[in-house]
Amino acid sequence: MIRTLWILTKIAVLVAAGWWVAHWAMNNPGTVQISWLGYDIEAHIGLVLLAGFVVILAALVVYRIWLTLVSLPVMWGKKRADKRRDRGMRALVLGLSAVAAGDARVAGYQATRMRKFLPKDGGLPHLLEAQAARLQGNDLVARAHFDALMRDKETAFLGVRGLMQDAMDHADVDAALVLARKAQDMHPKQKWILRTVFGLEVQKHDWTAAEKTLKSAERVGAFTAEEAQSNRLALLMAQADQDLRAGLQAQALHHLRDAIQISAAFVPAAVRLARLCIDLQKKREAARIIERAWRANPHPDLIPLWDALAPENKASDAMVRMRWYERLVALRPDHAESQLAAARAALEGGLWGEVRQYLVMAETLHPSPRIYRLWARLEEKTGHPETAKRMLEKAADAPADPVWTCRQTGRIYERWSPIAEPHGTFNTIVWDYPDARKNLLADGSILHMQADPLLAAPVRSLGGR
Repeated sequence: MIRTLWILTKIAVLVAAGWWVAHWAMNNPGTVQISWLGYDIEAHIGLVLLAGFVVILAALVVYRIWLTLVSLPVMWGKKRADKRRDRGMRALVLGLSAVAAGDARVAGYQATRMRKFLPKDGGLPHLLEAQAARLQGNDLVARAHFDALMRDKETAFLGVRGLMQDAMDHADVDAALVLARKAQDMHPKQKWILRTVFGLEVQKHDWTAAEKTLKSAERVGAFTAEEAQSNRLALLMAQADQDLRAGLQAQALHHLRDAIQISAAFVPAAVRLARLCIDLQKKREAARIIERAWRANPHPDLIPLWDALAPENKASDAMVRMRWYERLVALRPDHAESQLAAARAALEGGLWGEVRQYLVMAETLHPSPRIYRLWARLEEKTGHPETAKRMLEKAADAPADPVWTCRQTGRIYERWSPIAEPHGTFNTIVWDYPDARKNLLADGSILHMQADPLLAAPVRSLGGR
């Protein structure tokens, strides 16, 4: 539309100029005489002006034709180049579609076509050829193309990511971490990159570096506040375990104290810290740690340590022992674990009435197999085998007790650990019911853990501590 208007404007200008010249000639009659080389030419002024106008117009037409002829090869070459580029881009689209579909043959064919049509393009062809080579299992060729991408400033990140994925596919954690940190330098606020760096640092057991990365990741929202706290606790526990294996008790003590300051309800930290305090003859501190943890989160793992802290000179006195466990009941009378712990202490002391009283309360709060098994022992000791049998049947029908279980695999563990072996995932062991993973799989709540192909070590929050 604009082009048409421009042409019409030029025609209008020419017509207007011609009309003005004709009008001027009519109002100013006269002749023009030319004497040249013995010739005398006389013509009316109007004819002279008309001839000049025609000559100029003819010159413009000839010049335009000459420009067209001169530019014809360039235009032809550009048209061919555009056509080749269109074919190359089509090959790229088809090739990437084949990569997404996992069709190695088509991806390789389209990569060859794209290289043919775009021989001087250093970015996209390398990317497609690298992906096609990966599908075909030709890792050396794929790495060469990713290296080529890295050498181009505009495509460097694609090269870094491709090489990082290749390193992770081959379990080369060291190389993957170097590349992940390079990617982080390029895009320091990208959430998936920070999660990847964190996961790789965890795999290398570089707890100090992982803690720094966790802070950066939390700032940009790569982890929620709850996930960040859970991961921070797991990192402190990993550092403490490492220190204890190396005999560095003072450093382990520092890390464990930091952990319970973050969360008194985190039982694994309380258990380790209380045990270490007992080893260091700091029994009063150990008792305070257990009481604080029990108030926040009553847990059966605390019972053996509480039992070890019972007054030594009166350990055989049933009433003294009973009062020792009643301290836990006083801290959390509303929790079945408190009632169950007191019932167990009463049973060991032969206080049958107290046992029954605490078991009734525990059953009211939260029936479980452990309650009914302890009740069966009571009935056996008091000479009621039929009632004991009925209690064992109740234990079989009661909802399962929670256990330490990996949220990713469902594997059950005797105790909590920052790393779930043998698969090596970080912070996936939680205090939960054995069948909880089935329910999570049914509603899809944990399927997203495998959504990021670059995160080999899924990081999960510690629920149900």
